[in-house]
Amino acid sequence: MTDTIVALATPNGEAALSLIRVSGEKTLEIANQACGLKSPTPRHSYLTKYSSLENENVDQIICVFYENGKSFTSEDTIEIICHGNPILIKEIINDLLIRGCRMANPGEFSYRSYTNGKIDLTQAEAIAEIIGAKSKQSLSLASKNLDGNLSQKIAEMQNTILNQQSFIEAYIDFPEDDLGDEKTTEIIKSLEVVISDIKSLIKTADRIQAFNRNLKVVIAGPPNAGKSSIFNCIVGKDRAIVDQKPGTTRDYVNQVIEIGDAHIELIDTAGIHETDKSIEKEGIKKSIKLLEEADLILIVFDGSLPYPIGFENYIPDVIHEKKAILIQNKSDLDSKINFDESFMSKLPIICTSKNLRNTIEHLLNSIEKSLLKDVEKSNELNLSVNLRQSNALKSSLISIEKCMHNLTINGDLELCVPDLKDSITFLAEIAGSKENEEMLDLLFSNFCIGK
Repeated sequence: MTDTIVALATPNGEAALSLIRVSGEKTLEIANQACGLKSPTPRHSYLTKYSSLENENVDQIICVFYENGKSFTSEDTIEIICHGNPILIKEIINDLLIRGCRMANPGEFSYRSYTNGKIDLTQAEAIAEIIGAKSKQSLSLASKNLDGNLSQKIAEMQNTILNQQSFIEAYIDFPEDDLGDEKTTEIIKSLEVVISDIKSLIKTADRIQAFNRNLKVVIAGPPNAGKSSIFNCIVGKDRAIVDQKPGTTRDYVNQVIEIGDAHIELIDTAGIHETDKSIEKEGIKKSIKLLEEADLILIVFDGSLPYPIGFENYIPDVIHEKKAILIQNKSDLDSKINFDESFMSKLPIICTSKNLRNTIEHLLNSIEKSLLKDVEKSNELNLSVNLRQSNALKSSLISIEKCMHNLTINGDLELCVPDLKDSITFLAEIAGSKENEEMLDLLFSNFCIGK
């Protein structure tokens, strides 16, 4: 049996209700003595009272019991739903500690679920990803991992590699049975499919990593193009100073907002232009650095003025590799700008005006569509791959490719087997190896307390 852990599973602070979780060997004793439930029916909600060791009535609660083997942790567990007053919560938890519980470590409930075989490591990570998802797509993909989609895909690849390994080992053990060109070709084709699948998963990881954080959308352009006005229109309040005099924005202004299903950090930057003023130069340096970090750049020009000569000389080359939308602002005025001589003529153009709200709505839709395009591609795979999993996939890929080299170039079958075994081992790390305690401690320490 294990010691008994307790934690608040809902955010601390005033709320209508809060949930306290208890898991371990003393659970039934606590249900009996503190909650007045002598033989609780599993998964049945009981309206009862929580009584302290001094037999004082602390709060009216709802208590649910989950039996050993069928709870989240696979241990006897109770969930105590009390009123969300921090004083009550503290009093109940303190009483539970006196009764022999200890405070749970971050992620300890999930860790026990993993070590007790209820979930594998990809599912444990999916729980944390669901809690921290920054977009609807990320939430959907994490939910699919919780269903075991990634684990199933990894198992399929392991089985394919193992089958090819068995064919090669059979030939090594019985060399009189020639492997033959046809069988060699079949092994190569099977491993090529695995290589393709691994590469697809690695690409998925690269695309998805951006959606586990707030995406940076940077508004840039020459001075007085209306960047700050667009920023204010999007965030819905005057966060940036707007003035007719060029160079009003000397430093960047940022705001975290939601646009549709995307969580973004919208950043208004200093106008990019040639200047002798040191304070403006510092602002422009910051603007250029933010362009290099951006997930999407909104390049704003005043459409009522000609294209600023030499503007492209002041922007970094990295902008050519970034997602960008060209904004022709002040579209309620006569247009005088021409982008034909600029590389920007190849970018999608949106016409906007702070006086025409429908143009801002069109811009918001374009921003969301641009940001979520890669995740829509990833969604087709029904899988989410995080950084740890991606690193294991890359190691597995290296091993398989070494095997393929020996198989196709050197024809040395004996050298193929260790590489295939290594490849399977690296894939096994994705679902989880319980022997690597240091890695597990680090991974679960990033979970919420109470999860």
